[in-house]
Amino acid sequence: MGNGANFFSRDYAGRRSEYTSVVPAVTINGVKGHLIRKVGDSETHTNLPYYSNTSDVYFRQNGNGVCQARVYIGQKLFLDFDWSHNHTNQCNGRKFSKGTVHVQIWKQKNDGTFSRMSIDARSMNNAEMKKYGPILKHFCPSIKLR
Repeated sequence: MGNGANFFSRDYAGRRSEYTSVVPAVTINGVKGHLIRKVGDSETHTNLPYYSNTSDVYFRQNGNGVCQARVYIGQKLFLDFDWSHNHTNQCNGRKFSKGTVHVQIWKQKNDGTFSRMSIDARSMNNAEMKKYGPILKHFCPSIKLR
């Protein structure tokens, strides 16, 4: 997945300069989402920032299209919706096929760093499907929410 940025850096004019917009932001169901990429990266990129600047959800793409969404609460990363690959939980063997969303929660440690709970991914719950499902489908119509 790569290392996420700690925050958007600012250039001399105060604009965010570490990431750039791929398409304009969209608000659906009260959720603002934005497809971004790291400045200097090719068409694909391997990370999303740890902190949000302007959106509730940032999306990334790879060579196959939009493949991940990161949700932020209070501008800090909270969880990832990922559907770009087959995933098997190390803790219980539960499997998620490519194209079906699996949810991975982020935890902030006492030292301020973050770790993602990848060994225990889960399916989207009903509240997440209601709130985030429409914007996920907007950016990637082919995904399965469960």
